[in-house]
Amino acid sequence: MIAALATFGVGCGGPSFGDMPALCAEGGACPEGYDCIRGVCALPGTPVPITVAATPYLRGSDVRIVPQASGVLVAWETYAYSDEGQRFVGARVTPEGGVSPRLDLVGSFVADADSLEPYFDILPVSGDRVLVAVSAPSLPDEPTVEPRLVTYRVDLPPEGREDQPASFEPAWPKEERLATVGYGAVSFPKLLRRGSQVELGYVRSRTTVVDGNLETIAELAIYAMQEDGTLLTPEPTYHPARAQLPVAVGVLGAFAVNDGAWWILDNERPSAVLLPEGGGEAEVKLGRLAIPVAADDTSLTYIEPSARQGDKQPTDPVSGPAELRRVGAPVVGDPMPPVETAIGALPGLRDTPRPAWIGREGALPILVTPGEAFDAPELVVYLVDPASASVSRVASIPRLSTRNISAVHAVLTSGRLFVGWLETDEASATIRMAILPEPPAAP
Repeated sequence: MIAALATFGVGCGGPSFGDMPALCAEGGACPEGYDCIRGVCALPGTPVPITVAATPYLRGSDVRIVPQASGVLVAWETYAYSDEGQRFVGARVTPEGGVSPRLDLVGSFVADADSLEPYFDILPVSGDRVLVAVSAPSLPDEPTVEPRLVTYRVDLPPEGREDQPASFEPAWPKEERLATVGYGAVSFPKLLRRGSQVELGYVRSRTTVVDGNLETIAELAIYAMQEDGTLLTPEPTYHPARAQLPVAVGVLGAFAVNDGAWWILDNERPSAVLLPEGGGEAEVKLGRLAIPVAADDTSLTYIEPSARQGDKQPTDPVSGPAELRRVGAPVVGDPMPPVETAIGALPGLRDTPRPAWIGREGALPILVTPGEAFDAPELVVYLVDPASASVSRVASIPRLSTRNISAVHAVLTSGRLFVGWLETDEASATIRMAILPEPPAAP
């Protein structure tokens, strides 16, 4: 906890306690006008963070938060080289801030402790069921270096009965193997709900002869599934991708629209592949480090983050405003790039950790970010006008920590805004969360 929690400043007529003057036992005594909220004396209504889980090590890319009937499910993974081995686990958080016992979502997965950690994605589908897609390098004793890809169906216990175990099983008859140009080239998988079915996107790489020369190409593989994860066809459909761009390292996002789906590839030099309902594909190159946040049939909206400084690495400082931009939908077969427009400037924000964005029907979208510093003392909640990029600050979340922020997520459910983030240092990692009332529809 920040040392200031135990520090009292002196002002005219007596002590000045500040926003959070002291620690307290839950329900214990605090100075007049303050409530004891999760062990901290704070002004009534302050979103004091809760701790969801603490682990020895965790990557920012390995935390997910998805809605439940009431509350959210926070999912993360333990690693093959850890004391408990490779698992995909989670805990539910209630609207009141209660954290359930830990659940083993996929309680056993064979991974190579000396290789790249697996990637995963999670999608709620119906009732207490979720799908978990996992991609991982091949194992040391296998004759191939082709990455592995599989989807599990996981049935969680009813909410409030997390003392009961979750059950899981592979939804596919076998692990799929995807072509790769080199050992360790594993794509992020991405699950997308489209109407009554689910799609899984994955980027494979392979070599082929183009104009007499051997070249490396990328293809977006789409697996179509029923709601329970059963494959609709034994083979995926493959779509050319990454034209005149480096081969992507994974699928970073996806948006279902009325006439198909947008798939977001890579994060450093991202592109968006539009797959229309009628077939074919069209790709558009996005700005460097672009963070796509919304899409419809005619356009995709993205954030261009503040410029990196120094060596321009993910952990380097950033400076200047961010910008909200919109690019038109590319047309299948048209070599001309679509029109792109700058909507307006946003407050400065980092690409690492990526901000969280929630679109709302009939209300302004919500943007959550630590701003320009990955060790910022607070997370800020904005409302954003997507037509003008004008923003209104509607809330802030004091972190009560000086550790670095490795990931930020936000989910809106049950009339509450659940904001979760991963804090890390050299010795440990902690998943924390704050719960706020849903922001208003407009300022």
